[in-house]
Amino acid sequence: MKKNVNLRITSTQYSENLKPSGEAFLRELEMEDSVEILTEGTMYQKNDARYITYEESEKVGLEDIRTLLKLSKGKLRIRRYGKGDSDDGMDMTLEPGILNITRYQMPMMMSVDLEIYTNKLEDNLDEDGYGTVSVDYKIKFDKFFSRRNILEIEVMPS
Repeated sequence: MKKNVNLRITSTQYSENLKPSGEAFLRELEMEDSVEILTEGTMYQKNDARYITYEESEKVGLEDIRTLLKLSKGKLRIRRYGKGDSDDGMDMTLEPGILNITRYQMPMMMSVDLEIYTNKLEDNLDEDGYGTVSVDYKIKFDKFFSRRNILEIEVMPS
């Protein structure tokens, strides 16, 4: 059964810097950007997976894009796809300890290959599907861009 939910999605991006500490280095995170979106979505359960869908925001430059989250067996799959004839899209799987490579078609630009390494995934949703999902992952493309991301998805009754 599908049900309407309210979502608070927070994505915080960090650059990682190595700071000398004696004969070693410490990894330091420096916040680069943070975006919080409040939106409405739909949640349903199918087999052993929980699904959440929502429309992306014009605020983050993803107008006419739909996102599908699939949470199953300690993995979070995020699929973004455009409406109609749009080729914009992304399909990535976040699984702790696993390096995934995915192709991301950015709006009005060429596609890029992304390397995604998931550090940690916490599923704190209750039996009704309310609560928080948090994932800490590193995303890299080419040798020019590498960021650490923390994505938090809070699911609340509508």
